[in-house]
Formats: sequence, structure tokens, C-alpha cells
Amino acid sequence: MKIFSAVALVWLLAAPVHAQRGAVSADLSPEAAGEAFKSAVTNVCVPAVTGVGVSGLSAAQRGSLQPTNDAETRRQAGAGPDETVWDVMDGKGVVTVREKAGRCVVSVYGPAAAATVMSVGQGLAGASGFERLAGGAGGIGQTLSGSSNGKRVMVQLNGSEPGMAGHQSRFSVVTATVFVAQ
Repeated sequence: MKIFSAVALVWLLAAPVHAQRGAVSADLSPEAAGEAFKSAVTNVCVPAVTGVGVSGLSAAQRGSLQPTNDAETRRQAGAGPDETVWDVMDGKGVVTVREKAGRCVVSVYGPAAAATVMSVGQGLAGASGFERLAGGAGGIGQTLSGSSNGKRVMVQLNGSEPGMAGHQSRFSVVTATVFVAQ
């Protein structure tokens, strides 16, 4: 029984390690990563889904985004072959935007999930006039609905912390999926 327990423990500890990079970032605090995430959601993804995508945004709206084809960044972002991936330079290696027609997804790992979800939700509900609809299922989350460029936009925020059921990363992860409601 002790041997089985030891083998199972080694397997559980080793499984997620080879699937991700070694550290969030030596040069970026979790708080700064959370702010870069929040900015990408509100200033990039919301206007991008109601217009012509991230590449069609003004230089001021795109800010410090840079398209990337780096295989590791694309894998970490969960991007499909038909999606464009952007590095958020204020959170390089930690905050990414991936998009395809009608959908924009921002992800960050490292900052506290609950605090990040709440901060983005409050920011959208405050200045942007979005309305909170519901919490996320099976974790930390919020769904918000609002209007941008005359279109109804939905923002689904989801986060998880290390140790939560179904969460294999050593770091907290938060995603925002932004799309136009039908």
C-alpha cells in the first residue's frame, strides 16, 4: 500500500509540471498581471468583438499587443489553428488574447482568481455599464451583459485556484470569454 501511495503521489505531482512553464514571471507581480488582464478585457476584447477584431482596433486600443506564433504561447493560451494569438506586452508570458471571428478570450495566470474576477466584474459594471447576470458554475465566475457599439456583448469570467477540483495548474488561472449575444 505504501508503494502504491508513493507512486500515485509522484504521478499526481509530476503530471501537471511538464504541461506548463516553470514560473509565472520573475519580472511581473500577480497584481500587475491582473491589471494587464483587466485592461485587455475592457479595452481590447469588448470593442474587438463588436467591430473588426483586434487587428482592426486603433493603435491606442491595441496598446501593447503583439501577435505571436510562438508554439508554447499558443499552447498555453489554448489556441486552435484558426485563432490569432496576441501577447499582452504589459503581461508578456502571463496574459494572452486569442481571437477568431466574433469571440475574444483573454487569459492570465498568477493573480488571485476571486479578486481578479471581482475586479474585472466591478470595472465592467461600473464605467462600462455592464450588468451582472450570474456566477460561474463549478468555480469562481461571473457572467455580465452590456452594450458596446450598439451590440449586446456577453463577458464570461471564470477562475480557479491551485487545488480546486479539475484545476491542474500550479498557478491560479482566470479567463474572460467575450462575444456578441445573438
